Amino acid sequence: MKIILKTAGFFHLLYYGLILCYAGIRTTFAGFWLAAGSGLILMSALPEKWLSFLKYPLGAGTALFLIQESRMVSGARKKPEPGADYVIVLGAQVKGRRPSRSLMRRICAAAEYYRKNPETEIIASGGRGPGEAVTEAACIRDTLVSMGVPKMKILLEDQSVSTRENLRYSMKFGGKDNSYVIVTNGFHLFRAMDTGRSLGMKHISGLAASSEPVLLLNYYVREFFAWMYYNIMKWSGKI
Repeated sequence: MKIILKTAGFFHLLYYGLILCYAGIRTTFAGFWLAAGSGLILMSALPEKWLSFLKYPLGAGTALFLIQESRMVSGARKKPEPGADYVIVLGAQVKGRRPSRSLMRRICAAAEYYRKNPETEIIASGGRGPGEAVTEAACIRDTLVSMGVPKMKILLEDQSVSTRENLRYSMKFGGKDNSYVIVTNGFHLFRAMDTGRSLGMKHISGLAASSEPVLLLNYYVREFFAWMYYNIMKWSGKI
């Protein structure tokens, strides 16, 4: 077990270095790989007796992680239903007035869906966060318009600050009975779809936008913890 822990620790540290080289130290969740890698290497130095007690919770946690990751990957591969009444583009970071790379991928996916389904209306969803000169919704709309999507086909939801609010506020345009396609990056789609169902959306499908290949593992691991937090809040009745 010591070898497994030490090998896993070095892998985490190696990936942390790759993230720093590719996207910089401010990359969201990057610190996890440094902390986890260091922790695993330190854990490998524990006496075998202590490690024998840890192997069961570690094994159970690993099994839960792998099961949920497979569900997220599977959800990201599903295709959206054609002819939806509304497409909801979930907001992501805006850098000044320009979309981040993740948000740009969502916008491109929505624009492609619209070209094939021109009767669909697009809901640009997202409020204004720290460091953003405009709301995420406004950035989505302006970028879509620059891609040739008619402005009249785009609805703004510019108050939300979370995935749940994105969907709940967007539903004010079409209610629970209309059909929706939720557009977000693939790693986030499983939780977004689950949130939509919990809000009472009856006809939803997902459209997975691509992600930065080097950061894909980082995003999927981060999303696992976001999914855990979401379920704890849901089970506790706080959402």
